[in-house]
Amino acid sequence: MNATLTVNDVELYYTRWGNEGDTRIMLVHGWTGSNEVFRDFRFMLAERGFDVVAVDLRGHGRSSKPEGEYTHELFSADVHGLAEALEWMDGFALLGQSMGGYIVLDYALRYPETLTHVITCNTSVNLGGTLLSTVVWRLNMFLYSISPKMLMQMVGPKFFHNPQPPSVIAELVEMSLQTPKFAGLSAIRNCFRRNLEPELDRITVPTLVVASEFDQKDLRDATLRIHELIPNSKLVDVPGCGHLPFVENPEYLINAIGDFVKG
Repeated sequence: MNATLTVNDVELYYTRWGNEGDTRIMLVHGWTGSNEVFRDFRFMLAERGFDVVAVDLRGHGRSSKPEGEYTHELFSADVHGLAEALEWMDGFALLGQSMGGYIVLDYALRYPETLTHVITCNTSVNLGGTLLSTVVWRLNMFLYSISPKMLMQMVGPKFFHNPQPPSVIAELVEMSLQTPKFAGLSAIRNCFRRNLEPELDRITVPTLVVASEFDQKDLRDATLRIHELIPNSKLVDVPGCGHLPFVENPEYLINAIGDFVKG
């Protein structure tokens, strides 16, 4: 099912797969992505007994793209509003990929009573935490400000450990271009402005931290750091893949999620 709901004065587009009454899970994509990044993964989760909602964040995909700042507090409020509209406030699992993981952790700090489980996937919550991370992301911001398409054509292949067909990279590029430049720049700037690491010890929701064996070093280190900082969090290291494990090794990831959420 594809649908749109008005939340906080914006239209949020989402897709839903599975059956009501199954285990609820919401998927939050990363920077300049959309729900389509989870395309096959959504179906696979639904086949394993999950009621799956994958949302396009404001400024992304088919959702509204208003002028203004794109803060992670605002993204979190949108996710909360969507969950409320879906009547999920009595509990659901929330998974975030990359920047989506930052949003998910912010959400867990603000609305823990609505969650059963938190899953972060290849996430950094402190982009300026190391010299390497600062250099990488400042360079990405500079290149993005010149040409979003050029940046995504450069970095898209690096999301994967195993070489992908040109069509896969082209789809990622086109997906990214659905986000207006002003929204993409605002979202990444706000990642730099707030370091969530000092707040992670307040997270009480059961948390699974997903790392990938071959994610780029700065992001892998940041992901492992999140596991260290969240009390009683669990870590799963997905083998043989890069930044998008739900594309390169979905079976391994789904088994880990199933064990964690339904275990």
